[in-house]
Amino acid sequence: MILLLSSPIVELFAEQQTIYMRNGQILRGEVIQQTATTMQIKMDDGKIKQLNKKEIQRVSYREPTVQEKKESEEKLKQQTAVAEEPPPPIPEPTKKPEPEIDKAASPYAIDQIKRKDIEVFFGAGLGTYRPPTESYSNQLGAKFSALSGFPIDVDDPSYKRSLAYSLGLIYYWKKFAFGLSGNNFSGETSARLKVYSNNGSLQEIAGTFPEKQSSLKADISYLAYSNQRIDLRPSFGYSQFWGKTEDTNTISTGYNGNDLTSFFKNNYYFLEKLKGPSIGLKTTVRQGERWEHRIELHYLILSGAQYGNGDTAMFNTPNFFDYGVTRQSIQWDAKGFNFSYKLFYKWTTTLSFWVGIQAFEWKYSVKSFEQSFSGLGNINNPSPIDQEVVINFLLNSVAKSVPATSKASSLEFGVMKRFELSQ
Repeated sequence: MILLLSSPIVELFAEQQTIYMRNGQILRGEVIQQTATTMQIKMDDGKIKQLNKKEIQRVSYREPTVQEKKESEEKLKQQTAVAEEPPPPIPEPTKKPEPEIDKAASPYAIDQIKRKDIEVFFGAGLGTYRPPTESYSNQLGAKFSALSGFPIDVDDPSYKRSLAYSLGLIYYWKKFAFGLSGNNFSGETSARLKVYSNNGSLQEIAGTFPEKQSSLKADISYLAYSNQRIDLRPSFGYSQFWGKTEDTNTISTGYNGNDLTSFFKNNYYFLEKLKGPSIGLKTTVRQGERWEHRIELHYLILSGAQYGNGDTAMFNTPNFFDYGVTRQSIQWDAKGFNFSYKLFYKWTTTLSFWVGIQAFEWKYSVKSFEQSFSGLGNINNPSPIDQEVVINFLLNSVAKSVPATSKASSLEFGVMKRFELSQ
């Protein structure tokens, strides 16, 4: 009974079947074993292949047609081509841009357009002042004497640094700034000249004396351009300068051969006053949170006068004494510049320390020159009026051809305090 039932089962498994896979592949073989989920077939080459029934589309006992085989090959080629193509790149998740650092949020930053505050500053250091006082008079005397036949040899003056300081305040109101500042320069000048005469005698004049200059300037500027790094402020101002030379140390000695023939004790006093407008540009460059560069350049247009007084006590051997007084007046204009650079470090939000340089320089053009001399020797026998007129005319002409410049400079260290005003 069992033998009769098993015979048809063996024939069923031994028969060739065609298996159509869902992926388009067509397999031909003998089904040798199957379960509820899998099927094993023996291929023509003797290899046994196990299939997942979920991947099988259908099973048939007939041979596949030519059309089925062709469609199977095309479908398999398409799948192979798709498999060979690289998968599309997976887009990286977009990173949210990091928010830029708002420099305006720094405690050291100031809104230049809306600011309302006052800055007060002071600085001190070393400086020089080189005015055309005695040096100009010596050059003028040398040129005039050369026309008269008495050559004068004038050495270039030497200068020594001395104290310099500056102070001021700036009031900021929105885009406008109102400034008031003062400067003081001082130095020491050494001058020397020699006068030769026809008889072979020599007069030597030498001295060292202090000189100083003070200035006061008021200006207004406007914030024409500003960003987080730089500010530009055109400026208009008006300045007053006072220059002073007081020489009580110059002496003059006369020689004839090795003999001392005369001795002079000179006292000179020069006072200069200049004033006029200026136009310029103020630039601020910020570097990081705490460093700040401030650069200023101004063009000066000045006019004024210089007044000089001198008295001379002269002793000639053996028993001669004379005393004379000199008066000098120069009316002139001047044009030049003022340059300033300061590097600030913000110690706190309202307190800064700075180091800087400052320079003033201008050239003069003489409008008029007058000089007079009176002494004990000519009280009873004064010089003729026409002679004095001619001498002053010649002096005035020569004075306009002698170049004259004024220079002042300093290197200073200072402090600045800022006071915030209520908005």
